[in-house]
Amino acid sequence: MQKKITETTAQNGLGQAPNKKLLKVPSGQYAGRIAALIQTAAGTIKLYYADAPYTSWSAPITIASDAVDDTFAAAIDANGNIHFVYTETSTEFLVTKKLSFSGGTWSVGSKVTIFNGNPSHFPTVAIETGGTIWVSYTRINGALYYIYVKSSTDSGATWGSGVGDAGTVLSNGYTSAFSKFTIGPNDLFVIFTAQGTDMYFTKRAISGGSWSTASVISSSGTFDSHFDVAVNNEGFLGVAFDNDQLRYREYDGINWSATSTLDSTGGIFPQITFFGNVPVVVYLHQYASGQIELKHTTKQTGTFSTPAVLDARAKQLDNVTLYDSVSNSYADLTGAAASATTADVVHPSTTVLVKAVGDSLFLGMLKKFRYVRFLLSTAGVGGSVNYSYWDGVVWKAFVPAGGNFSLNATDKKLILWTDFESVPIDWQQNLVDDDIRFWVRLKVDVAYTTAPVGSQITALSDLLALTVRR
Repeated sequence: MQKKITETTAQNGLGQAPNKKLLKVPSGQYAGRIAALIQTAAGTIKLYYADAPYTSWSAPITIASDAVDDTFAAAIDANGNIHFVYTETSTEFLVTKKLSFSGGTWSVGSKVTIFNGNPSHFPTVAIETGGTIWVSYTRINGALYYIYVKSSTDSGATWGSGVGDAGTVLSNGYTSAFSKFTIGPNDLFVIFTAQGTDMYFTKRAISGGSWSTASVISSSGTFDSHFDVAVNNEGFLGVAFDNDQLRYREYDGINWSATSTLDSTGGIFPQITFFGNVPVVVYLHQYASGQIELKHTTKQTGTFSTPAVLDARAKQLDNVTLYDSVSNSYADLTGAAASATTADVVHPSTTVLVKAVGDSLFLGMLKKFRYVRFLLSTAGVGGSVNYSYWDGVVWKAFVPAGGNFSLNATDKKLILWTDFESVPIDWQQNLVDDDIRFWVRLKVDVAYTTAPVGSQITALSDLLALTVRR
């Protein structure tokens, strides 16, 4: 939200939850340069890159034009080369490309087939310190889904014993299966969900040998692709997963910890990152229909903290205040605007949101914000409002990026500014009805014949996916 990179019409622009799409050049002249891989449309995946502070992004580099509208995976090696894996549309074969890094940018290599058999979907990829590239994926055989792994020791040029080699099977056949491959100091790990009912764990020593028999991590609730895996500095494996509740378990190389419940109401697209050995889980949480909170919890004190909103600029509004020009009175509707109760965001003097010329709706936050979600029980008819913010001297008019919405629809997702980089620099806090906030004012300039009535107003957008760079 800080900087808009692109738009997408793809089904899963960021793929599935276990995959990472934000990759950082680890060393050299361009250390810190970040690449973002995004499926911008069905079939098309593009790469964008930027340097700190990541407010100016490159023109797109098309890295695939034949990818299924599904999911894809990528990992970056010690030299900044990106190894990119996806499913080819026409054949549903599993394929890869090496994006070679030189002179600060990436060039797209030739497509290499990893496996040319049954439909192969939902890949994840990881790279050993020594350079061996590993892929886990779901092989669909008939109506059953199997988890396989396969590796390349020559920078992705060849895989296993050839394109007809599916690799090593790690699971039985299930009606659904999603996996995540990750690497610890001494072991390779694969975590996968199966049948919608269970989550499994298997490992193999980096030095070689066989994969362990898959064992169950959890078998309660409903499982899908909404989980994530990461390894901390000591080699402990953390797993966050949503099986109706958001939970966490940790593996110390010998034993699994007890299951911790992070959020009893659940959370999608969980992502784990470690600060030292302290796990932080970031995830998406449904506040209301089409209103998603970005939340986080950390185990800094030995137990996970109460989940909190990560971005104070995208949450319930800190203040919602109505001004009635006839009675010359303000009314604080902050609580009503946050609740799901129907038709309760009204001024007590008028029993409507706004109506007459000069009536105003003030939306306030402690931080600058860029988006508003309006749910009205009655849409306004015949009237209009203008938008303004306080620039330190006067209320400065502006037209929202999403258009000058005049409260004339019962459900409106309104973008005020394209991203936080676009929010006006001169926007200042101001005092309205005893509250100092960054205010956006909607002031009636044409009276309504049918006045709008509010049910819920927040700064929460309809987030669909999340990826964290590690």
